[in-house]
Amino acid sequence: MNFGEVLSRAWQIIWKYKILWIFGILAGLGQGTPNNPGNNSRYEFNNNNASGFYLGNQYISFDAIARWFEANWWIFIILTLLALLVVVVVIILSTFGRIGLARGAWQADEGKEKLTFGQLFGESSPFFWRVFGLVLVITILWIAFFLILGGAAVGFTVITAGIGALCLIPLFLVLCCLLIPVSWGVSVITEQAIVAITCENMGLFDGLKRGWQVLRDNLGPATIMFLILGIGGGIVRLLIGIPLVAALVPLGIAAFTGTTEAWTVGGIASLVVVCVYLPIAIALNGVVTAYTGTAWVLTYRRLTGLKAGSPAAEVVTL
Repeated sequence: MNFGEVLSRAWQIIWKYKILWIFGILAGLGQGTPNNPGNNSRYEFNNNNASGFYLGNQYISFDAIARWFEANWWIFIILTLLALLVVVVVIILSTFGRIGLARGAWQADEGKEKLTFGQLFGESSPFFWRVFGLVLVITILWIAFFLILGGAAVGFTVITAGIGALCLIPLFLVLCCLLIPVSWGVSVITEQAIVAITCENMGLFDGLKRGWQVLRDNLGPATIMFLILGIGGGIVRLLIGIPLVAALVPLGIAAFTGTTEAWTVGGIASLVVVCVYLPIAIALNGVVTAYTGTAWVLTYRRLTGLKAGSPAAEVVTL
């Protein structure tokens, strides 16, 4: 496979068909905010380390926090429901984004002159539950794997009265090393399965088999492409996330100063920077997602013998 042709062709496609940026933004929602920084705050506990803590110059007692929780329990129910609603909306939009991006990139490589949002979004609907099911199956398998692994480790530790935990440390390190290539492989299979499902109208499990076949028969090229897109995309996303990390600088100054005024000013400054830059970061991350998603579609086409401008033997639009 000509990696240079795939990478350059992917850029040409997303530059010509900028509508794919929108689907990249939607698909990128499921990946989370790029390099979302944590909130590192410094707390100073009082002498008994039990009744409260200082935030800046203000003392906050745990009893007051507990009373506030008891009096405002309904707020947490509302916040939980809102969080679940946001998760559902993000899953729906990101799934439509991944489907529309794959189909748009496929049609662009075939030589279609014009792509529209309405057309791609409408074509995505028949494939929604298949792609959603694919992601759900992969997620459930990972969760089940770690639950079984964790349960076995805990059971072995209990049976051996804690001594077995020492024996598990080398095994754990080896397992971590093995999980890295396994997770890479699962990622490639998922990307190729999504293309098979959405662009060759395959079912969920047939798409998975097709993704596995593409990886198995082209292990070297698929691995190289994963390293290129994974490392390159990771570096770009890291650069995109730098301003969000920089937004924490005022909070760091406030933590060092330790005054309530510094916390107020620092909090407002950080909030303003995040609110202004976050939409830009999401948009830039969407462009990166559009590029990597398009590159994976082209990788699938090239590995299955389809060149630029070549239609598939049979692509069914429902």
